Amino acid sequence: MQASFASLGQLVKFAYDATGVLPKKRDEKTALTDKDVKRIQKQLERLADEKGSLLDRCGELIRTLAYELAGTIQSEKIGSAVGDCCIDLLDVYNHIVRDEGTYLSPRDSLRWFASAYAVPRLVLSIQKHFVRFNIAAEGLVHPAEGDWYLPEISDDSITWPLEKAMQWIYTYCNTSPTHFHCAGKTYLESDAEMRQNLENASNWRRNQNLPSWAGLHWNFSRSIDRLVVAKGPAARAISAKEKESMLYVLFLARLSTYVAKQVYEAYGKDVLTDLLSRFKRQQDWQINDLKVLRSTTKNYIEQEKIAQHDHDAVWFKFSERYWRWFADRSSHCGQTLQALITTAEDHSVPETQVRQLCEKYSEYTVRSALDLLTCASELKNPPFFAEALFKGMELSKSSGTTLQEIDAYEIEIRENGVLHCIEWMVHWNRALFHYRNEQDSEAFEHISITFEMAKYTAGSSQYKIVNQFIEIAAKNDSWQCFKHGVAWATYLGISVRWLREDEPTEANLREVFDLMKLPHFRYAV
Repeated sequence: MQASFASLGQLVKFAYDATGVLPKKRDEKTALTDKDVKRIQKQLERLADEKGSLLDRCGELIRTLAYELAGTIQSEKIGSAVGDCCIDLLDVYNHIVRDEGTYLSPRDSLRWFASAYAVPRLVLSIQKHFVRFNIAAEGLVHPAEGDWYLPEISDDSITWPLEKAMQWIYTYCNTSPTHFHCAGKTYLESDAEMRQNLENASNWRRNQNLPSWAGLHWNFSRSIDRLVVAKGPAARAISAKEKESMLYVLFLARLSTYVAKQVYEAYGKDVLTDLLSRFKRQQDWQINDLKVLRSTTKNYIEQEKIAQHDHDAVWFKFSERYWRWFADRSSHCGQTLQALITTAEDHSVPETQVRQLCEKYSEYTVRSALDLLTCASELKNPPFFAEALFKGMELSKSSGTTLQEIDAYEIEIRENGVLHCIEWMVHWNRALFHYRNEQDSEAFEHISITFEMAKYTAGSSQYKIVNQFIEIAAKNDSWQCFKHGVAWATYLGISVRWLREDEPTEANLREVFDLMKLPHFRYAV
């Protein structure tokens, strides 16, 4: 299978599936009409095609997702925190695609990304935005156990977060599932909707299927409302804040359950266990850092006698300042560790020195950096991959490279079993050969293949590849391909030659397109 990361379209589709905003059944109660659902599905298909402005299409889908969630997540703070966590993960993913590259299959690339980057970033983002938006001040209730939103894995079973959340709600309301969903009536006494709600909830608890967020929200909202107005002993005094809290717990539990089940089904229990261990480990390392931030902010509010209505602004300001300092400290720590590892004979840092560094930089900063290095060291290059990459780069740099040499290179990497990791390099060298010989039609054929193959594979080599694709598209008078290349570059933050910091307006793009069309306009390659 061709080496690659997951595509942008696949990631956004995953975000929609994980949050569950699209109904699974036509009769599910939701604000979305059939027309809305079809429109969103069409938008997802267009993003998957990666034609046009990726930034615009991705932005439109993210705004739609945020809008749909806002209908059920009423707290602006929580909505912003969830959204910012998603954006943080997308930013990290884009950085990896642009700068790191991969030689692994999409399945293995995703597993590596989850271990090395997604889990650490998610742990940091959850804590960062929880404090930044002062969510603690919302007075929400939630399960007492710290990891209620994570699966519990034993030797022979897995308890998923949604099951734990539902049981917590029944216990919190001091009622059984039957009385919760049927508001004090027996199963036979209840109406059709009550019975359906109970049956659906029972299926969800038995893990027979996972509901959409719309279906889950409707079921529990209706059941809670009925409990509040029920007569006699069946009635429960549930405040609006408590109901809101229960729905937030259900949302996060459903989201976590979806993601964890996807990991389990794709990679098995051992990988899920490893990711959960990494998550909890990173969480534990963060405790002291967060204590410092919280105590500093609380002390300032008390000493300065900040008015209640200004507390959120203070938490936001102190958090922004703290995390900027945190990023600088992490960068300096990374440089220190790299220097120590490089100079050590066994390329490791002894535990005594690690503890000293923890005192200077904090346990989280040091141990999370070492965890990343360990994760990277666990990756083993396929045999001959490093040599193949180096040789391909040398061919690309030489103006004297011949087609015969490129053909021999392709045969060599095929025979050594790494063609699937680096096939884009073969087409890139062919494109460069034809470009140097001003054979623009042939160059366009190969740079087009290179561009598509390299998108989620070639890492930092994309700067040259994307810019060459843009220029050669112009030389072949392909306005659509030219714009397609600029859209990808803009999305990833790759600078486009002769456009640079200018906005990619129609007029600016036409100016660059006309310049690059000129036969004598050629970069030295």
